[in-house]
Amino acid sequence: MSNFNPWDPYRDLRFAGTREYPGYGTCFIAEGRILVEDLLGAARAGHMKVISVAATTVAAAEIRDLLPLGTELLTAEPAALSELVGFPFHRGLMACAQVPSPPLVSGLREARRLLVLPRLYDSENLGLLLRSAAALGLDGVLAGPGPGLWARRTVRVSMGAVWRIPVWRTEDPWGLLAEWKAAEPSSEIVAAALIKGAEDAHAWHPALRCALVMGPEDTGLDECQLAHCDRAVAIPMASGMDSLNVAAAGAILMFQMMEPGDVYTRRSQHSRQ
Repeated sequence: MSNFNPWDPYRDLRFAGTREYPGYGTCFIAEGRILVEDLLGAARAGHMKVISVAATTVAAAEIRDLLPLGTELLTAEPAALSELVGFPFHRGLMACAQVPSPPLVSGLREARRLLVLPRLYDSENLGLLLRSAAALGLDGVLAGPGPGLWARRTVRVSMGAVWRIPVWRTEDPWGLLAEWKAAEPSSEIVAAALIKGAEDAHAWHPALRCALVMGPEDTGLDECQLAHCDRAVAIPMASGMDSLNVAAAGAILMFQMMEPGDVYTRRSQHSRQ
């Protein structure tokens, strides 16, 4: 570890997950101006720890004043950055940040609107679902096995949602989901499933305390998983299509879970932070 180079976390990023950084433990990489500036804002507010920013010489001059105290600025020419990461890199900025501690389970029990992902296989779908959950005002995500939350692709596609919304991860989410429901008798667990008897999404009115369960990309929810749910909701298909991508379906159904005024209230709160 004595030979550790601060550029090392940025090497060979194409299929990168998390990296280990001496003194900071597990870290992740964020790419692109919008994502890096959002991450730096979270760090200045005390919510994240950004270890370093890697930038072209031009981008470094523009980002320097946004760096939190203690964040190292690494600079290089574009060709050198592309060689470092292992592919043509045109975004100008990257950041290496410490993976934060997971949220407390007590926060899960207090969530009113929850997205539940018992199993996913694709990091892009995970990132898109996290982004929609944050954008549409859900209180958190309960996730089972699947792609890394802090893998490069998940972070990038989520557009920062991975640090904006609580994500509780466990090998078996059903036990925590049962505890969540037991905390309030009126809670409802709803499966997104194209099955007989599923309610048409057009007419679906979620309970005030609702958990939406989305199945994996290939098979959807199986019979055992459906047994944990109180009812099912489905988006009707047209043009001979049999289903939507899980991320697209999730965005539509989470929009149905929003309460009037949610976007405006949360936008106003964000503007005051």
